[in-house]
Amino acid sequence: MANEVFDIAVVGGGPAGLSAALTGKIRNKSVVLFEHGQHSEKLQKAHVVDNYLGIPEVTGRGLMQQFTAHAVAHQVEIIKEKVVNIYPGEDTFTLLTSGNKYEARSCILATGVVATALFSGERDFLGRGVSYCATCDGMFYKEKDVAVISYTQEGEQEADYLEEICRKVYYLPQYKDAPGKMRSGITVLKAVPQGIKGDTQVEKLSTDKEELAVHGVFILRQSDPVENILSGLELEGEVIKVKRDMSTNLPGVFAAGDSTGKPFQIAKAVGEGLVAVLSAISYLDTKRK
Repeated sequence: MANEVFDIAVVGGGPAGLSAALTGKIRNKSVVLFEHGQHSEKLQKAHVVDNYLGIPEVTGRGLMQQFTAHAVAHQVEIIKEKVVNIYPGEDTFTLLTSGNKYEARSCILATGVVATALFSGERDFLGRGVSYCATCDGMFYKEKDVAVISYTQEGEQEADYLEEICRKVYYLPQYKDAPGKMRSGITVLKAVPQGIKGDTQVEKLSTDKEELAVHGVFILRQSDPVENILSGLELEGEVIKVKRDMSTNLPGVFAAGDSTGKPFQIAKAVGEGLVAVLSAISYLDTKRK
């Protein structure tokens, strides 16, 4: 397999990557998908997803399982290896993992966003008060107190949404040019989060200044791991810069999903995966002429 030259290499096995790989296979292209994790752990941690059209009130894990099963049923080749480098060549790209080398004529980056170091207690309380998606889990905290830790300005919108349904919202911005004041129901704190505490459920968020009594903690992170994988890739802030056809500044390289920026929603990721692979197919057709 390592000696085969694939038409399309998809890096990342979340909704965007699986969407791209599935359509690529349906369009009779040789496709390989690299997924070294558990297929979007972020989505799988969502208690309930109720805003994906046609599939109401499904768990994040259940939806991810359906996505994966659909791709596997169409014989999408999934390689459980982490891509550490991508090198553009004259006609192909070389993708290196820790133990193998692969070749492809085009690439789709669907790497998502990589979290920073976890807070103390964060892993322990996943699904028990810690969430990464206000849209998915916000209603679980109706009339309760929550904290939002955000590393991007997108968190301001999430906090606004939570303010409409929660009793009190603490907003802890961890980025430059953060607002000093927001809606009346939101308390902005210039503090550094340190840990999440509780018994069986989240009870407190500790910071370098004080402890906050909360029922839930929403953590919104964003980073750009792809710049270390593919040299020369143009970013826009911390995400991959793309055109409407999901092409990047590098010919033959496309991107989709959370790695291209907000909104971090499943429908957006699936749609971008579809656009990216159709654009990759058009690129391949042009190269063959």
